[in-house]
Parts: sequence; structure tokens; C-alpha cells
Amino acid sequence: MAVTQSHKTYKSQLTTGILKQCLGGILVLLFSAYGCGDSKPPVRPAANVQPAAAQQAAQPPLAELLAEDTSTQQGYIYERKNRRDPFIPLILPTKRIVIKGKAKTGTLESYDLSEFMLAAIAKKGSKYYALLVTPDTRSFTVFKGTRIGISNGTVKSISDKKVILLENSKDYKGELQPREIILEFIKGEGE
Repeated sequence: MAVTQSHKTYKSQLTTGILKQCLGGILVLLFSAYGCGDSKPPVRPAANVQPAAAQQAAQPPLAELLAEDTSTQQGYIYERKNRRDPFIPLILPTKRIVIKGKAKTGTLESYDLSEFMLAAIAKKGSKYYALLVTPDTRSFTVFKGTRIGISNGTVKSISDKKVILLENSKDYKGELQPREIILEFIKGEGE
């Protein structure tokens, strides 16, 4: 008995579902058919239509427009007064372009001090030597007092673990200030 009752409820649910889908389809068809009518949009009456000859007579000829005094019309003229140039950066880059004749390309004096990496330190007698590598994988051997860098820096000192470079660079006021750069081994390399 329970089987027949559940079968009847299933049939009634199925029938109502099919009916709902059919009604929905019929409504869609009716609304779409309503929008497909052959009626044309209403035509508006033309307001104040003039023939082309009348329009041309109303406008002044092009020669008259060009002959008008244009000296009374002025565009915007920028006056700098005491303002700074907006296209010059506030902070100037520290690297300078190497001028030919001053330092040859590929020498110690054609690189910025911050571009060097310390590769090795050697000691011969009481004098230390350091092997510095540039970003383009060139290597240079330096000792205390060697001129290095584009800002006329020097090697201040070399110890068994680090190299101290000294360079005079301009600060924000434009004054030369000494700047020390310490090159050390990357952790795990020199040990």
C-alpha cells in the first residue's frame, strides 16, 4: 500500500512539473511574438527645415572668417617666474655616465663603487690584495691606495675579512662628503 501511494505522489509531481514547463514555454512564445510586430516607429514631423541654399546664405564665407583679426585672440602663455622645472628629477641619480677620455671603458674607474663584489683576499708578506668582480664578470686585483670608481674613490684599507673603499660624493646640498663603502664576503663564501 505504501508503494502505490508513493507512486501516485511521484506521478502527480511529475505531471505538475511538466505542466509548469509547458506554461513557461507558452508564455515565452507569447511575449516574443508580441515584440515581433510589423508596426513601424512613429514619424516625427520635421521642425524648422531650411533648404541648403538658405543655410549657406546665413553663414559667412570662409574667407571672411579667416580675415578676422586673430591678434586679439591669445592662447595660454606659461610664465616660469620662480618655479622649478617639473621635468628635472628631484633626486639626481648617483651613477654618472663615463666621459670618454676621462676613464676608459672596462677599467676600475668606469664602474660605480656599489657595483663591485668581493671575490677573494690574499696576503703577500704584510700587504693585502683583494680581487673585486664587476657586474659584467670582469675581475680586478686592488691593493691599499688603488684609485677606483667613477667618483675618484680609493681603497682605504684591506683586512683579512673586508675591504673599505672611500669616495667623495655630493650630498643633497651639492657639497662633497666622504662616503665609506665596506665590501665583505657573502656569508658562507669566504669561510
